[in-house]
Amino acid sequence: MKNRLQRLFIIVTMLYLVNDLIVLGSEPGDRFIDFSLEDLHEIKYSQSHMKDKITLVILQSRTTLQTAIDCKTELKKLIHENQKVQIISIMDLRKRPPLVPKSVLKSKISAQDPTSKEIPFLLDWKGDVTKALGGDDSKCKVLIVDPALNVVYNKEYKTTAIGSEIRPLLVKLSG
Repeated sequence: MKNRLQRLFIIVTMLYLVNDLIVLGSEPGDRFIDFSLEDLHEIKYSQSHMKDKITLVILQSRTTLQTAIDCKTELKKLIHENQKVQIISIMDLRKRPPLVPKSVLKSKISAQDPTSKEIPFLLDWKGDVTKALGGDDSKCKVLIVDPALNVVYNKEYKTTAIGSEIRPLLVKLSG
């Protein structure tokens, strides 16, 4: 009986580890999508703004605004002295209130998010870009895109990941 439980435990553990490896291996490695989005000040951004830089992309929605603010504040500390790294934020607005004018929503977002003055805050009105990148309305995600525009990191934001996963990856990419 004890041996069967041990075998079961080992099998379950191996399946769990293999599942994590499959998930990690399937997301990074993809090329970052071509896009064209405007920020709060109607400045257009596209994939060309990311070339030759390491880019941290924060995917957020209205429901994850505070989490995204915390995320951007922490990540900003990482790139403070690294000229090779930049941050952009993309907000999924496909589930915005239907009768609220875009200008009102822009000013509300700008007032609520103090990082929007320093970090390009791109508005994805239809949600196409966010959806293509695997964004979720209930999760704030962090993507790291290398200078060749390959996604090398794509996970839900967690404070612990900054020191253990994101910082070492940025150091490696900055080389």
